[in-house]
Amino acid sequence: MPVTKEMVEEYKQKWKEINARPIKRVAEAKARKKRRMLKKMEQAKKKAEAVVNTADISERVPTFLKEKMAQLKSIYKKAGVKKEKREVTYLVAKKGVGKKVRRPRGVKGLFKVVDGRMKKDMRGAQRKEQRAKGGKGKGRQPKGGKGKRGK
Repeated sequence: MPVTKEMVEEYKQKWKEINARPIKRVAEAKARKKRRMLKKMEQAKKKAEAVVNTADISERVPTFLKEKMAQLKSIYKKAGVKKEKREVTYLVAKKGVGKKVRRPRGVKGLFKVVDGRMKKDMRGAQRKEQRAKGGKGKGRQPKGGKGKRGK
């Protein structure tokens, strides 16, 4: 039976659409994760409301507010609710400039000025520390322990 190019392309397109869909199990796992997160959020909200509604207004108001804030932070931290970390662009500083750098063109969002030598210095320090400990380590040991005869 002859198959035309158009038919082949059509089938290819259909398969592409089918493969693009997320797998059922993946979708289910994501839904479970979302449900768990919502449950944790609800519990955290209840605890936070209980902390906020405690009426213990005394003469030490500023410290009391700080304590409440600390409690709220710990509640949300335990719940695992975090803001998404913003993308930080690292900018290697030139010699003698330091931290006084204006935003370069093409850099959007948060950026951090870092020292060009910093990474190399850290690696050097780690290497020196390793040498002080005693070389590269033991290497691969035979399964039996000390070898064939040294049991």
